[in-house]
Amino acid sequence: MIPLKLNLRNFLSYRENAPTLDFSGVHVACLCGDNGHGKSALLDAITWSLWGRARGQVQDDLVSYGADEARVELEFLARQIRYRVVRSRRKAGGRRRQGATDLQLQALDDAGNGAQVITGNSVRETQAKVEQLVGMDYETFINSAFLLQGRADEFTNKTPADRKAVLTSILGLEAYDRYQARARERAGEKRSEADRVAGGMAQIQAEIDHIGNPAEELADTNHRLADLNARLEARRNMAEELRERVGRLRRLEAQLDERRDLARQARRDLDQLEAGMAAARSRIEQHQTLLSQAEEIRAGSAQLAVARQKLTDLEASRQQYDALNQEHNRLSQTIGLEQARLEAEIDQLRRRVSTDLKPSAQGETELAAALQDAKGKLAGITEKESGLADLRGRLQNLAEGVGQAQSIAARYQGEGEQLNEKLHLLNNTGPNAAVCPLCQSPLSESGRRQLAGSYERDIQEKRELYRNNRAHLQELEREKAELETELPRREKAFAAESNGLRETAARLETRLQAAKSAAVELERAQSQLQTLAGRVAAGDFAEEERSRLAAMEELAATLDYDEDAYREAFQLTRELEPYTEMMIRLEQAAAQLPNDEAALEQAQVMLDRKIEETEAAARQIVEGEAAVAELPQLSNELAEEAEAVAELERLQQAALAQRGRLEGQVARLETLRGELERNRESQVVLQEEQGIFQELVNAFGRQGIQAMLIETVVPRLEEETNSLLGRMTDNRMHVKLETQRERRSGSGEPIETLEINVSDELGSRSYEMYSGGEAFRVNLALRIALSRVLSQRTGAPLPTLFIDEGFGTQDASGRERILDVISAIEDDFDKIIVITHLDDLKDMFPVRIEVQKDANGSTFWLS
Repeated sequence: MIPLKLNLRNFLSYRENAPTLDFSGVHVACLCGDNGHGKSALLDAITWSLWGRARGQVQDDLVSYGADEARVELEFLARQIRYRVVRSRRKAGGRRRQGATDLQLQALDDAGNGAQVITGNSVRETQAKVEQLVGMDYETFINSAFLLQGRADEFTNKTPADRKAVLTSILGLEAYDRYQARARERAGEKRSEADRVAGGMAQIQAEIDHIGNPAEELADTNHRLADLNARLEARRNMAEELRERVGRLRRLEAQLDERRDLARQARRDLDQLEAGMAAARSRIEQHQTLLSQAEEIRAGSAQLAVARQKLTDLEASRQQYDALNQEHNRLSQTIGLEQARLEAEIDQLRRRVSTDLKPSAQGETELAAALQDAKGKLAGITEKESGLADLRGRLQNLAEGVGQAQSIAARYQGEGEQLNEKLHLLNNTGPNAAVCPLCQSPLSESGRRQLAGSYERDIQEKRELYRNNRAHLQELEREKAELETELPRREKAFAAESNGLRETAARLETRLQAAKSAAVELERAQSQLQTLAGRVAAGDFAEEERSRLAAMEELAATLDYDEDAYREAFQLTRELEPYTEMMIRLEQAAAQLPNDEAALEQAQVMLDRKIEETEAAARQIVEGEAAVAELPQLSNELAEEAEAVAELERLQQAALAQRGRLEGQVARLETLRGELERNRESQVVLQEEQGIFQELVNAFGRQGIQAMLIETVVPRLEEETNSLLGRMTDNRMHVKLETQRERRSGSGEPIETLEINVSDELGSRSYEMYSGGEAFRVNLALRIALSRVLSQRTGAPLPTLFIDEGFGTQDASGRERILDVISAIEDDFDKIIVITHLDDLKDMFPVRIEVQKDANGSTFWLS
């Protein structure tokens, strides 16, 4: 991962106006500035954007004081492709019970312009994509390429097992763990398959044993089936002959039943014909009676037509008269409704003028004066708001100062304890065992006392520095606590006063606008009221309806309509109405009489023919009953023969089923023997493949290829570490890395580990016994060596190395030696960023990123 551009907003001490940090053209640079001004915050922004972690701080604490949301945008190069990652954090507050994090990932073109969104469906999924692109997680990063402030010993202070895990991650050996898991999975699959095949073989063998040898039983069954087929053929021929004779007689019996049905139907037809002929004679008599009254019916029908015509003419006049009355009533009602509407509108306007508009319009002057007064008071509280902003800045500075003082106190305490341990070690060393730390020659008793005095003076100096820093820390904490109590109280009072004045001004503004609107509306309403009252008084409304009403009254006077004449015509029409039906019946009788007479003659002919058919059917029935007399005897004989055939067929089917079962067993036996042989061959192949995958499980394990690779890398790591450490300590210190140690019991396989043994002129002792400056050199050498070994394994320079502080523990000579080391390794890295607050160091770098903080937050520039 190579950083290209960094943008941050409201992140720690950086506020809204933070500039863009462009890493283009930067190879070796110094990130410098006073303590607490925000140097480490820039590197925290990089780690937080990529991994969501920054020196172990709580997410909400990363948001600048007074802001609700922090945002960091980083453009970086990974695998020769440009990417942009954007991470933001919104603090909990208001309706949000907890904070919310958002993570976006984009792929950019070479110019960094066109963006393709490759964000996952969740923050966790996107985080996995980022770590895949960067090639390492946060723990691996801070143990190899990033020396965090106060955590330079991150790698050395881990347990030996954890160190080896970090080394495994740096070397990319996790892939072999995945290979081993996959090989173990495949071995298990092959073992399960082999077990399944073995189980199948056992089932097949059990089935073969259960089937036995069905060949002899199959031969007996075939012999018995041949005898049954011959007997069945004879019985079937006899039954077929009887079946044909019975069939012929049953068909004759069915025909006899049909003739009986036809005879009964012919009798019913005769009865219907006789009844129809009687009805026809009755209709002819009715037709002849109606035709004798024809003259009287036609005269009555003519009188009815004249009465109906007169009633129709009177009905037309009556409808026109009723329509005029309805329209007259409708127009009168419309005119009345319009007058009522105008009068109601006049009453409503009068009430609105007297009740609403006049009182509202009269208070405009007083409201304008009150609003001006409220706005003046609101403008006067600006100075209070400026004072609160100063207090917030002061509280932020105090919080950072407390953190710095605590870090310095911990460092002074640790260095004092290390010096005290050295003094104790020197005092407990024999007269001839101590050596000079510079020339490695044995120390005399006076030399030893002089070195011990030097240690004691250093211890007293550290104690004095610790006490002074402690007093300064207590003063900062006291001032911070007072300000944390005072600031919320003043902010609450300011908010209450400001909100009250704004609400008052808004309320007065609303009322003033309402008064102005009421004055305008009052003038308009009074004019409208005068206009409406004049229209009602003059009758100036519904002019069209009034005109149409006068025309209706004139037309109604011209109509010629007599209600008595209408009633007389209606009564006469009702009295003559029966002649309508009588006329219809007369016409129907005249038309139907010839048809009914012809139908009566035809029915007589059909009756004579039906009588002849009935007599012939009776003769055929007598003859058929004599022919079917022997049917019961033949039916009994056929049933007996069919029962015998059915029994033989049942025995035949049983024999066929047994033969099919036995033939299936013979075929199944051959199939099972073939499957058993194929399963034996498959079992051998699966067992061989299981053995191969088990060998791969061992090869990919920690004791296999991984151990071989680590054993190959560790000597190189040890050589690189000692080369760098020798340049920084004049070859006084030496590191020995051990990857295995014997068990305490002295038996069994050695334990896999990664022990770090450090030795100097006083001999070999634990890492914890060395001073802060010496420990920092060991840590720096180890960490740079880790990065260089990784670079040599990949065949390309590592992207970036970050070193955050640590030089304060070194004297001038030690710092110069560390700078020499950095110069020697600069070609191994694309970018090296060193963070320091020491003025004598920052001038030694070709590029400086200078950080400064004021009341508006931190900022930086390149020089």
